[in-house]
Amino acid sequence: MLRFYPLGTTARLLGFPCKALLLLLVLVACTTEASPNLGKYFRGRTLDLNVVQIDRVPELRYSTIDPAQVVRHYRLTPQEKGAELVLVHLKVENHTATSAILNVDTQAAELRDFFDQKYFPIDVASRVEEVPDPPGSKGRSMLFITGQLELAMDYGVDGWMVFEAPKGTKFKELRWRALDSLSIDF
Repeated sequence: MLRFYPLGTTARLLGFPCKALLLLLVLVACTTEASPNLGKYFRGRTLDLNVVQIDRVPELRYSTIDPAQVVRHYRLTPQEKGAELVLVHLKVENHTATSAILNVDTQAAELRDFFDQKYFPIDVASRVEEVPDPPGSKGRSMLFITGQLELAMDYGVDGWMVFEAPKGTKFKELRWRALDSLSIDF
């Protein structure tokens, strides 16, 4: 036989377990690195932006081959004690304007944490050091999104921006400021 309870009784019976479950879900969502917005495109007035992935490393090591086919090895380390490098893989595309000119500098984007602390991109060229040994198994192929870029309609750039933040910082959003204004919540 079905029993019906007055609404107030059911709410009181289920209130605490539902609130506890909701709190648990919120805590898990705030502490996880896998955001549902990673890999999705967000549209501004002119640009489409996709945060493909976010990596954290104690140091960045990579190699390049110059036009004379000389291989050079590089290392970038955090300047602050207790900090790590945060690598943000981005795709920036123009599907609106005939031509879009972006000036991607140290103010072009910002990562924000849950305390509204702002972290800006590093000027990799001014901080990287050349090293004699290759990166080894932790090396990666890197194309940095920096400088003045011109994107014709239906073209884009796929690369990385590097930030420095205290180890373990939880980020809530990326704000893009080069030519367009976009915010992507994590």
